[in-house]
Order: sequence, then C-alpha cells, then structure tokens
Amino acid sequence: MKTIFKISQIIFVMLIMLTSCESYLEEMPQNKLEPSTIDDYRELLNNAYITDRVMPYIDALSDDVELIESNHVFGLYGGGDPMPDAGDQMLSAYMWDDSHEFSIARGDKAFSSLYESIFYTNVVIDKIDDALSTTVGDDMLNIKNNMKGEAYALRAYSYFYLVNLYGQYYDPATADTDFGIPITTSTGAEDKAYLRATVQEVYDQILSDIEQAITLMEANPIEKIDNRLFDAFRVKALASRVALYMNDWDKTIALSTEILDKNSNIFDLRSAISFANAENNASTSTSKLRTGQNYLDENNSNMIFVNGINEIIPLLAFWPTTTTFSVNTDFADTFEEGDVRRFYFMGTFIRDIFGVHLEKLTCFKHRSATPFAFGMTSYRFDGYTRVIRIEEILLNRAEAYAQNGDLQSAINDLNKIREKKFDPALYVDLSVGSFTQESLLTFIYEERRRELCFEGHRWFDLRRTTRPAMSRVGYNGAVANLMQDDLRYVLQVPEKEIDINPSIERAPR
Repeated sequence: MKTIFKISQIIFVMLIMLTSCESYLEEMPQNKLEPSTIDDYRELLNNAYITDRVMPYIDALSDDVELIESNHVFGLYGGGDPMPDAGDQMLSAYMWDDSHEFSIARGDKAFSSLYESIFYTNVVIDKIDDALSTTVGDDMLNIKNNMKGEAYALRAYSYFYLVNLYGQYYDPATADTDFGIPITTSTGAEDKAYLRATVQEVYDQILSDIEQAITLMEANPIEKIDNRLFDAFRVKALASRVALYMNDWDKTIALSTEILDKNSNIFDLRSAISFANAENNASTSTSKLRTGQNYLDENNSNMIFVNGINEIIPLLAFWPTTTTFSVNTDFADTFEEGDVRRFYFMGTFIRDIFGVHLEKLTCFKHRSATPFAFGMTSYRFDGYTRVIRIEEILLNRAEAYAQNGDLQSAINDLNKIREKKFDPALYVDLSVGSFTQESLLTFIYEERRRELCFEGHRWFDLRRTTRPAMSRVGYNGAVANLMQDDLRYVLQVPEKEIDINPSIERAPR
C-alpha cells in the first residue's frame, strides 16, 4: 500500500503502540513519552491522517449496490459448500441488520480510527505551543500556528464522519435534542463518563474547529502542494460540505463561490467516448475496462483534498474471485443517453471460475486493478474514495441555490458539470422551464448520486435528505426492508466501544 508518511522516530512508534490497543475515548496514558520538538509534532499530526480502509461497508448501506446470489463462488477449488467471499463481510450492512458490524470479522474500525485521529489532533492543539524549535533563535511561531490550524481542520473532519455515521442527521428544528456522538478535546486524565453530545453540539464543535483552522492557517500561510494535507483552501471546501449538511444555504453558496473563484476545473470526459460506451461495456479483460485516466487521481486539477484509500474494496472486488455484490443495475440505468460517466465509471466484468459463469457490473472509476478479494486490505495502493473535488462543490452550490429558490443559478451549475460529461453530439443544456423547485431538488439529488457514486456520499445524502423506504433481497430469498425515516439510518457504535465506555448509549432500534 502506498503511504503518505514515514514515522521514523521511536518516540512516536512507542506512543502509537501504547495507545493503539485502547479506546480513543479513554484518557491519555500518563507517564508516557510525549513529543517535544516541532518535527515530533509534525510526525504525530501526519499520523492523524487516516490512510487505512476503515468504512468499506458505506456503499453496501446505500441503494447503489445489489447482491446477485448466483455470483457466490462455490468452493475455492470447486465443488462443496458455498465459500463466503470477502464481500460477505458487508452483508449485515447490506441487509440493514440492527448492527452493521455483525458480519465484519474484526468489527467496525471507523469509530476507533476516527477517535484515534482526534486524540492525535488534541495533542497537537494542546501542546504544540511549547514545542522546541529546530532553529536556534527562531520560535517558528508561524509553523506552530499553521500546524495547530491543520490539527483543528483534521479534528473537524473526523467529527464530521463520526456524527454522520453514528449520530442523527442534522435537522435545525431538533438538533438541540437529537443525539450525536461523544466529544473529547482533552489529552489529560479525566474522571468522567463519555456521553453522547447533541447533534447541535457536535456541529458547533465542527464549526468552531473549522473557524480556528482557517484563521490560523490564513494568518500563518505555508504552501502545501500535497493535497493529502489540509490548508486553508481545502478547509473551506470541507466547510462547504458542512454548511450544506446544516441546511445553511447562504453559507454554502458563499463558501462554494469562494472556492470556485480560485479553481473551477472539471474532469472532462468528452474525449473518452471512443472507449467508454456500450460496445466496450463487457469484457473478460480488465485492461480494456481500465482504459483512461483515474477519475479520482490525486493529481487531477479538479481534486481539492484526498484522504485514505479505496473504500469499495472488498465490496465490489472481482479478482481473483468475484464478490457477490455488483453495481445496482437500476442505478446504472439512471444515466442518460450520451452520459459518458455510465461507461467510464462502471463496466461488466465476465468470468468463468470453478464451473460458475459470473457477470458482474463493477466500478472502474479508479481505472486501476482491483486488488484481491480475499481480505479487507489490499496488497497495493488503489486510489481514493474519501475526496473533496470541484464537482462536489458545484453540486453543493446548485442544491443551495435551488433551496433558496434561485433555480436558474442552480441549473447553470448543473450545466457546467454535465457539459463536460456528455458526448457533445448528444448533449443538451438543462432548461429552467423544465423544473419546479421540488423536481429540480430531486434531480440534483440524482445528479449527486451519479457524479459522486462510490465516494461515500450516497448513504449520507439519503440520511440528510429524504431517508426513503428501501427493500432488498439477500441470500436464500431473505428480504430486508428499511422504512421511511428508519432508525437504522443511524449506525450502532461498535460493541467493543460500548463495552469499554458503557455510558455511550446504543442507538435506538
């Protein structure tokens, strides 16, 4: 796996080892080695960026995938009982069981990983002012303040994911009483129970951290070419997403406009029609389906921030066996004629293995080889799915414009995206006369689903917008139903975390 950072100092290896086996809602271990120099804090903050695959179930929860039981491979060497594939670990999420982690062999890693990140950011925020400088006579205050701002940004990022996984969605009318997730900003020993804060309190913490991050990094600018690190511009892109989730339409528009004034690059797919089309859709050779540029490559000019690795593995893996999950064909059919994204993002991989004929509509958005399906981890680096990019910012602004009743501005933003994604011979601008406010918002949600598919957005968008009723079929005809506004739109905190911190209440069922 490609890694961003190298932890070279023994002090940090020891610190990480000493804390990694504990819940990150427990107090900081006492009498442990702590960082002292600016370089120490830089390495500690680097380690706060989550580079692992921690939420591979996120798309299984959504309506963008489906289970095709006939693709369940029998016996590794042929014959015998059906062999559970790695995708089966996502079955509890797919079937909306009371806990999504029932089928995951080692349980849900997102909760502990995100709080681990928060722990490291808390150390940097609390203690970097006292860091020893690396240059005699230079207090390096600008570096310290910029790093502190970066820590605030990363803490906001972690809390955003935590509350959208394990807390209720943001409703301005009820956020003051709706349950969120625990907030911890301390690194010292504390004799207290970790209770769920309200949704409003969590978002207030996120907003405060974002404000601190922007203020500190703008006042102490340091160029960061690597878009895997937060700077002030990337924090504002995160803030655009947060404002959208909080239904703050004016702020969403203002932030998005500020971002788009500096970068309005859109990934242009018009030249890809020569290979991304129905004729080239099905293949026994992955090389043909991988033709073209990785849509989510960190070096693409439309990419603002990237984090982690590809979360759709093992859910949609197809090599060396094929997992039972495929891209939902009903979703694939929502792409209009001439929309190059349909055949750029997904293709049908055909394989005969152990006497079973498999046809799997899978995701090729990354244009890279999907790694082995035999485990939760990859033997190679295989791209990102936790990203912030220009198309998302445009969609954020379009939705906010539509919510404010400015339908023409919303249409303009949609057309900016779609014009670069369609076969020019078939492209037609959207017209404001074709929509009401309600139908335009529905269309924007559908356009978000298409453009942002398999980047972790769909489940969150379903939660924050309509929380619809959904139904699906699992193995042996088992039927799962999610009711309108179902309580299971909030995931359960992992059982091991509740065992350590019983004061964290389970989400109601």
